[in-house]
Amino acid sequence: MLHLLKLEWLKQKDYVLFRVLSIAYVVLLPAALVVGKKMDLGKDAPFNPQTQFFHFPTVWNWLGYIGNWMVFFVLGFMAVLMITNEYSNRTLRQNVITGLHRDEFFKSKLIFMVVVALAATLYYALCAVVIGLLHVDDTLYFSTVFKNVDMVPRYWLMSMGYMSFGLLIGLLVKRTGIALFLYLAYAMVIESILRWVVHLYFFKNASMNFYPLNAMEDLAPLPVAEFADDLLKQNGFRMLLTPMEAVVASVIYTSLFLFLSYRRLKNSDL
Repeated sequence: MLHLLKLEWLKQKDYVLFRVLSIAYVVLLPAALVVGKKMDLGKDAPFNPQTQFFHFPTVWNWLGYIGNWMVFFVLGFMAVLMITNEYSNRTLRQNVITGLHRDEFFKSKLIFMVVVALAATLYYALCAVVIGLLHVDDTLYFSTVFKNVDMVPRYWLMSMGYMSFGLLIGLLVKRTGIALFLYLAYAMVIESILRWVVHLYFFKNASMNFYPLNAMEDLAPLPVAEFADDLLKQNGFRMLLTPMEAVVASVIYTSLFLFLSYRRLKNSDL
């Protein structure tokens, strides 16, 4: 396992885009939240950025929502590039020729994804704790600090979900530009059309919330969306998945994406 991880690390560590994406995640995750210090939504706003963005326990949720976007772009792109570069540089073919089985090749990608997702999650948790501790105004209780700590495992699952989807897209398309375009197009256009135009029109029920990337997004949704969700009950159902529903759906979809990626790799031409 360590050998496969080291092999994948040697491939990625000198790749310029991998470095750029990694630095972007490290810098922008806390920076995007700190921008909230300049926000003034007025007295009638449903929340106060100066308190909810930076204080426990809501800092977990707000930073998680920002991380949702960061993970989608940064880790998702990494996963796409991680496989399309293999085809572009013909290193997949070379690895197989030199004795690396396709199963081992897939394991190296999977292990690397698990480690990257874990590193991204630990960094998210560290940022949340540091930001929260730096903005303590009064007595701080242990229970308050860790009230929403369930966001941490959900964040890791979200990272794995986006990366597994990116890996599958990369294996299906193989060409970097087209794969990245399809990754973005499905998430931002195709799935939205399927949910809000097709599904809502013909099947107006809670099943529209269980599309793959929507389920992963609901692992760390916009916190104030929960208030708006109560106003949308005229549809007869909530517009957000519960945390447990999002977890179960995301586990199923992530497993499915990884299985399909494995089958695609086993049956594809090099």
